[in-house]
Amino acid sequence: MKKSIFFVLALSICGFAKAQINISPDKPKHFAAGVVIGGIGGYAANKIFKGDQYWTWAGAVGSSLAAGLTKEAIDKADYGVWDNNDVLFTVLGGVVSGLALELLIKKRVRGRIGVTCNCNTLNAQHLKNGNMMVINITTYKSHDIIATLQAQRILEMP
Repeated sequence: MKKSIFFVLALSICGFAKAQINISPDKPKHFAAGVVIGGIGGYAANKIFKGDQYWTWAGAVGSSLAAGLTKEAIDKADYGVWDNNDVLFTVLGGVVSGLALELLIKKRVRGRIGVTCNCNTLNAQHLKNGNMMVINITTYKSHDIIATLQAQRILEMP
């Protein structure tokens, strides 16, 4: 619902603005560069921040924005011309790559639904081996050796 309201609002603002963008032959190149650079930056951010979609978007749009600004700074130094539309098309490519990454990368479920807690003493299976009580770590879903050793130590206490 919020996305559709934002979309209608954005279309109405663009309709009232009556702005024209000069699309020269280099604009598709800027857009394609933004898609490629945004895809790389967004994918790297997705892997670094363990699938967080906000960092994926920030990586995609931020890397394409940095590339667009860097390219225009080089153009300004070499040719004396700064074109904001080039930066705009590069960033739009980053937005498209962010959207593609959001749709293509599997989302991780955050939270602990279906995961056992580290309270392994509650669901432990014990094997009696002489006077020593051994906890079998392979029976736990977490396979957390530290928690298992702590639980074993607690169970050995009188």
